[in-house]
Amino acid sequence: MKQEPSKQHLFYIDLLRVFLTILVFYHHSAIAFGASGGWYYKTSELVNSNLQFLLSINMGIDQSYFMSLFFFISAFLMPGSYDRKGPALFIEDRIRRLLIPLLIYYFIINPLVVHWIYNSPYEVGFGPMWFVFTLLLFEMTYVFYRSLSNRIAIQWKLPKILPTLFFILFMGIWAFGVRLILPTGKDLFGLQLGYYPLYIGMYFLGIIAYRNRWLDELRLRDGYIWLTILFLVVMPFFLFALKDCPDGNLINGGWNRFAAAYAMWEPIMCVGICYFLLVFSKRYFNYKSKLIGWLSKQSYSFYIIHPVVLVGCTFLVEMMPVSPFHRLVIELCIGIPLCFAAGYVFRKIMNLIKIPI
Repeated sequence: MKQEPSKQHLFYIDLLRVFLTILVFYHHSAIAFGASGGWYYKTSELVNSNLQFLLSINMGIDQSYFMSLFFFISAFLMPGSYDRKGPALFIEDRIRRLLIPLLIYYFIINPLVVHWIYNSPYEVGFGPMWFVFTLLLFEMTYVFYRSLSNRIAIQWKLPKILPTLFFILFMGIWAFGVRLILPTGKDLFGLQLGYYPLYIGMYFLGIIAYRNRWLDELRLRDGYIWLTILFLVVMPFFLFALKDCPDGNLINGGWNRFAAAYAMWEPIMCVGICYFLLVFSKRYFNYKSKLIGWLSKQSYSFYIIHPVVLVGCTFLVEMMPVSPFHRLVIELCIGIPLCFAAGYVFRKIMNLIKIPI
């Protein structure tokens, strides 16, 4: 008897989880060597200015979709978990899986990393665990919604062109409005709220996609069309729109055309790249793989522990008599496998104290 699609294990989601986790390590490593963005530690010798520019463009592309896709996947997997466990067990599971690791990072790991780098006094912080904190808020909001309403399914067919364009336009306008007050790059309690409209929108779509089985209807041809439009039309147009920008910080927010272009560019890139990655991986990688399965199991612990490994690798490669670019490459080659190994050990330690991660 054939299983319902919603009850089957989606192996390609495991692959995407691994890919996005590795991308997080790459993203923060690139920032450590000179790409735009914030991170715990930047090396004293950065890559050359041309490479910094290229890496910064790459960081902008990554930022447009990779955390939003994390939220989409988390939301897609969440309603089924809630339905199986019920509210009480679901909340207990989230306390163990999200809240306790968040507190461990906030009060223990973050202070240790900061002290290791700067020999500074005790300093708490979310670091990259802002994602877990936000996910916890989103999931508790869902629990609250379910406690007030018996309606769990919103009937919404896979959007065609006009609804998709409306979503993109709405996300862009919302982000532009938020960034008038809270530009990207500005933290509020450790959260960059300038990026949150798209995170909220993609999380909401993840829930809708699960209830209406959108992923069963994705077509690879449309994914290729999206990718072609993004890199042959959207990217060149966006770079052209920014060519006269007198200050790169203008795109972060404010009442100017550069901030408006950036706010609108992000949801276009996000929708297109996420669609392509979902349909491409579903078409070619939706099969069981012991390696991907093992890596996927470590992906959350990888995410939690990666700042420690990454900073340590950065200190190590700084001592090597090679160019900053080669140091970055070496850091990626040794740091990513080491992070999976460290994540495995960390996961086992947490499981011993009944914290399933």
